[in-house]
Amino acid sequence: MSKNQILLALLCVGMIASGQILFKKSGMEIRESGTWFTLRNLFLLGTAFAIYVSATFLWISLLKAVPLSRAYVFMSLSFVIVPVAGVFVFGEKISLAYVVGASLIVIGILIASRAG
Repeated sequence: MSKNQILLALLCVGMIASGQILFKKSGMEIRESGTWFTLRNLFLLGTAFAIYVSATFLWISLLKAVPLSRAYVFMSLSFVIVPVAGVFVFGEKISLAYVVGASLIVIGILIASRAG
């Protein structure tokens, strides 16, 4: 993969992670308000869906030039980014076991992305 393709894959992962954070915020809004149909929640959901649709089109444009087996390994970064973002955005906790597992994911991505 070229540097531009790697950047595009990382952008897609970042967008997916952002959408997940918005989905979590939406769930919190539903819990607080007792309904899906507040203006704030509809905005959160609409924004999350717009991000997901945009990420999907970017992903498809990446897959025109890159084998799925090469590109898809980057999607596992979302398993690292989303929980870490949860710590900063929502004050959630992560365990040492999570840190070790996430480190293994990152190492795996580095190995797989360098393989031919």
